[in-house]
Amino acid sequence: MRNCAIYSSQFDLEQLYELIQSIYPQAVIQRREDQTHIQVIQKKWFSKKTKGFNIMTSQTHPEEFSTMIRGMLGFLSQIEGRNAALQEKVLIKCSTLNMVIGIETEEDISEEFFNELLQLAEALDAVIFWGGGSLLNAQGQLLLDVNGESEVEDYTVTAHTSLLDDSRPPSVDGAERKARSERRLEEQGIPFNPNLPARAGEADVTIRTEEEVAKRAVALCIAALKGECLGSGESDDDTAELVQEVIDKYDASSFFTPDETSFLNQPGAEQQEIIRFSWGYEAYHVMLWALGYVEELDAPTALCNVSKDVGYLQQKDNFAAFLSEANLRSKDEILEEADLIYRYNWVCVNSRIKGEEPPAGLNPGVAYERHRALNWLICYLDQAWDEVRTDT
Repeated sequence: MRNCAIYSSQFDLEQLYELIQSIYPQAVIQRREDQTHIQVIQKKWFSKKTKGFNIMTSQTHPEEFSTMIRGMLGFLSQIEGRNAALQEKVLIKCSTLNMVIGIETEEDISEEFFNELLQLAEALDAVIFWGGGSLLNAQGQLLLDVNGESEVEDYTVTAHTSLLDDSRPPSVDGAERKARSERRLEEQGIPFNPNLPARAGEADVTIRTEEEVAKRAVALCIAALKGECLGSGESDDDTAELVQEVIDKYDASSFFTPDETSFLNQPGAEQQEIIRFSWGYEAYHVMLWALGYVEELDAPTALCNVSKDVGYLQQKDNFAAFLSEANLRSKDEILEEADLIYRYNWVCVNSRIKGEEPPAGLNPGVAYERHRALNWLICYLDQAWDEVRTDT
């Protein structure tokens, strides 16, 4: 057996390197400069064995990692597990993962090498994807295979403290917020996941400043504008001229992320990028709500009214005017919506995994963009806009 990968919610590459050094104290260990590949060379009298550890994390490869985890969750969700409660916990664990270590070996994984991998998995509190679709715990016991079988009756979900809102007992306000969100979903006839934890309470959350939110709103609107223009058939030159005119009007050249800057600076764009940035209007809508321009956020079922939303900015002569009329909502209001969209988005993701239409007319694209925007507003994992995750 050569096909094996270790998945962990940890993402400290230096910690991983030190663990491998401790497991192979006599070996020659080489690490790529970007720390995403480690090679272990074990020399004996007349032979040499090489083992490779190919590493990808949610920080080194955010898009690829997110896509991989969604695929993994989809695969595991479709299995008809004999222990539904155990399977649910396995899925929750997988949703917290931050790192995958692909194992490279010149020959089948021996019992000795397997035991070394278990040492690594236990130290990283990891799970092991083994062979043709079996998931093992850090002790090598079967958690779930393609036939729905398992060797254990229960599983304790743990994850990196930065990922689990319930890594400590939930705050009173966080628990109450969760209960209100679940009641709202129940009233709308939307099946929810009661195992999703309460999110962080007010005392543990920092909200972005009013100026930060206003700048993010402008940046999102301008990037979406380029996507909209190109998507509707406007020429590259006319689009670039219009975008620059808007940037100059709001003195917005410093507002953009590296990803947005790359998109705005290139002539034209690929269709995939045009679509991706056009969806930014939905995140812009959330920023307008947070700034008090939009009265309320309805259930994520319909696209925002783009012309109306753009009008809030278009009617202002400059950024200072847009900012002066803003009134940032309270932390409590923002946390309320952040908790609710967390649960809405889980419903959409779960429906996609099962190949079903989301209930109650929920729009997965709208839910995702709102979740991303609200996670940014509450400084989820202290991530910059380009790296914001929408863990469910």
